[in-house]
Amino acid sequence: MNSNIRLILDPPRSATLNMAIDEYLMESQADLESLPTLRIYSWEEPACSIGYFQGVNDVARRLDSLYQKMIVVKRITGGGLVMHGEDLTFSLALKDPGPFLPKDAKSSYLKVNEALLAGLREIFPTLDFVDCKSLPFGRGQNARICFESPSCYDLQLEGKKVAGASQRRKKGVLLHQSAIFLESSKENLIHSILKGFEKKWQVDFEEIPLSDQELALATELESTRYSSPAWAYPERSRRAYSST
Repeated sequence: MNSNIRLILDPPRSATLNMAIDEYLMESQADLESLPTLRIYSWEEPACSIGYFQGVNDVARRLDSLYQKMIVVKRITGGGLVMHGEDLTFSLALKDPGPFLPKDAKSSYLKVNEALLAGLREIFPTLDFVDCKSLPFGRGQNARICFESPSCYDLQLEGKKVAGASQRRKKGVLLHQSAIFLESSKENLIHSILKGFEKKWQVDFEEIPLSDQELALATELESTRYSSPAWAYPERSRRAYSST
């Protein structure tokens, strides 16, 4: 018998709310009754997300004038900077350890991307893994831009990285976030992604949109964390506090 995964097909939302919803879904996995959750979403307007271990000031120096024109949101997951707007993004919120992903991060990235590859190859026959032998695997430090620096088990098309990911594990739950940059309709990409997971993970999807209560709790998290300068801009906030 296949396992059930909750599916959320979300409308475009703001950068801060997107990240708050993902964290809310991660925290919700602490409830023993919560289904593992796949959320697929997009962005209301172009934005940069940076990894948990990156500093906004380092990113600002790298992006220069472009940075001044874009919304920047800090993820709870690691990895490098990702420029969103043209991508299709998804998150997986799971119990850890659990039946779907191995405990070690490298193997879990592989298992997620095996599912993506199995589905997306029907549209993009030459899609393949990046060669792991010559590439690093680890945190996105400083001003690293994720899609300029492929990591082991990322997906590439014609030599260009088109799918990257980051994770966070804590207190028995896991959040995996992926961004996919492929030229096809949103509907085609979603259909192929779901088909890949169904095939490789032996799962059935149960579409359950966010409830009003869930959205309200995520919006509260957005206001207290992701919209707070002390979260996304800790260096800038420290200077402001020290001058008062």
